[in-house]
Amino acid sequence: MAAPRAVSSSDIDALSSVHSMVEAFKAFDSNGDGLITAEELKAIMASLGYGTGDLDGDGDGLLTVDEFLAVAAEGLDVGAIAGLLQAALPVLAGEGDDVVTGEVLHEVLSCMGRISLEDCIDIIASMDGDGDGAVSLEDLRSVIYALS
Repeated sequence: MAAPRAVSSSDIDALSSVHSMVEAFKAFDSNGDGLITAEELKAIMASLGYGTGDLDGDGDGLLTVDEFLAVAAEGLDVGAIAGLLQAALPVLAGEGDDVVTGEVLHEVLSCMGRISLEDCIDIIASMDGDGDGAVSLEDLRSVIYALS
């Protein structure tokens, strides 16, 4: 079994940034339908100094959280952690839980022998907006998608 891989603080910072973007999207999505208009987002992104290229990937005039993250998270470097999280997602989704804790993430990733419990707790903490030690599977999925 390989020694656990240390997760860098820049990895954690990037994950936290992506999670913050998910939360920002939810704030813009006032009716909670998972969509905001492309024009609304262009205005918001421009006011924040972000580029406003083609945000609406499928051209329907609405943005999903995945389309939003594809643009907003572009250029973030999270090293090998993205691959680990992508490998863990099918297992986490198959367990049927709606939330993921650091301990659960470690249980899944320790089978690969490449990450410590402390790093898994740090990963979840970087996305844990309410401080309960867990992140929703939906939010984790959105962050992972943005990293791919």
